[in-house]
Order: sequence, then C-alpha cells, then structure tokens
Amino acid sequence: MSKGKKILIAAAVLVLVALVSGLTTMAVTSYGSRNDPLVTLSYLNDTLTPELEKAFNQALEEKTAEMTEKFQEIVDASGGGSHGSAQPSGFSVVTLNNGQTVTCGVGTEIMLRLGTAVSAGPDTPRLIDETGGQSVADAGTALTVNHMYMVTIKGNGIKATRDNTKILIRGEYTVG
Repeated sequence: MSKGKKILIAAAVLVLVALVSGLTTMAVTSYGSRNDPLVTLSYLNDTLTPELEKAFNQALEEKTAEMTEKFQEIVDASGGGSHGSAQPSGFSVVTLNNGQTVTCGVGTEIMLRLGTAVSAGPDTPRLIDETGGQSVADAGTALTVNHMYMVTIKGNGIKATRDNTKILIRGEYTVG
C-alpha cells in the first residue's frame, strides 16, 4: 500500500471520528433542552407534585366555602333549624315520655317507631296517614307503628301515651 493511500485512509478515519464525536457532543448537549425536554424524578417530586397539591387544596377550600355558604342559605330560608327542627334532608329521632306533646308546622312528617301515641291538636284533620291514605280527624286517635303521618295544619301533632316512645320526625316541631 502506498504512502498516499495510508495518509488518505488515516485522514478519512480522523474525519469520521471527528464527525461522530461532534454529533455525539451535539446530541448530549441538546438533550433536555426546550426543544427536547427531559422530565426527571426530582422535578416531579420537588416541583410538579407540590404545585399540583397546592392547586388542588386551594380549589377544594374554595368549593367547600361555596357549599357551606349555600347550605347556610338553605338553613336560613327554612327557619334556621329553631325549635328542634330536623335537618332539611333527613329525619331526627325523638324520644318522648308519657304525656309529652309534639306540636308541628305544616308539612312535618312523623313516623311512630316504638311505644304508643295519639293524634293531638286543635284543628281537624289532625294528621294525614300517608301510609293508609286517610285522614286522622279526631284528637286522641291512636297512631299505628311504622305508618308515616303528615301534619297539614300548623299546631297539630301527636301526644305520647307511654314512656320511651320513639318517633322519626322531619320538619318543624317543638316538644312540650
């Protein structure tokens, strides 16, 4: 092999090595740049996760405050829950002793669960038996256990005739 060919081959190898080195250096230095982003575990743990948690907690606090305000408006509009009123969406359990009277507002629902009670109040009909589909006209009419009763005239209600009488009640009421 001639000296000229050896120099040409050596020069070609050097150019090839320089080209490969240059391309490798360029690839390594641009890795993770704006054009080729690299997300690391430390970025996820130290930056992104805390930012997401902060945004989530802030949104949760805002929605909680909003819902609390709306709930308070509903409670205020329904009379503020005074005089033993049940929560707007559910029943309350009330235990009565013999002779205690529950006086109700219009639309209050009562279910006798344990014990005995009779209808009470100044006006007829005293109660509507929603389960039986009939009116309870007379004061002193015995209530049936597990029947749902509705008060349609303010001031009507029920009177317990045995100690430890338990009722479920939803709506405005007072115990006397």
